[in-house]
This record gives sequence, structure tokens and C-alpha cells, in this order.
Amino acid sequence: MKYTIFAGLLLAGCSNALSTTPTSGSSTNAPDTCNASAHQRLIGLDAASALALPEPKRLAGPHDVVTTDFKPARLNVGLDDTDTIISVTCG
Repeated sequence: MKYTIFAGLLLAGCSNALSTTPTSGSSTNAPDTCNASAHQRLIGLDAASALALPEPKRLAGPHDVVTTDFKPARLNVGLDDTDTIISVTCG
């Protein structure tokens, strides 16, 4: 009985991890609630360029841990390993 409960909890944990992973097309269909389209010119520039963006904003590199909460007014600035801006999205 203990093993059945443990297996159920283990599977439940796996299903949550899979369901929170965004799909590749989800950001392209999202409305521009934070005016991210106006800041696409920053892609390819250094991360310091993003400091002038209005608040709320979040800069995140490929190895940074970030929350999964969605805030429509927040600008998310994606960075690569060299701190170059690779994306500007809402959320």
C-alpha cells in the first residue's frame, strides 16, 4: 500500500513538471500586454542596454532560476551565456 501511494505521488510530481513547461509557440500568440514589440530593437545588444527599460522587468540568463508566475505588464529579457539579449517578451 505504501508503494502505491508513493508511486502515485511520484507520477503526480512528474505531470506537474511537464504541464508547466511552455510550448515554443505560446509566446508568439500572446498579446503584447507590456509593449515588448517596441523593445525588439534591443535583441543582439549587451544586457546593460536593458537597464533603461521601464519597470517591471526581469533579466534572466540561461542558467538563472526564475519564478513561473505570469505578470502581463512585466518585460522578460532573455540573455545568453555572454549576456547578450536574445528575447524580449511579456510575462
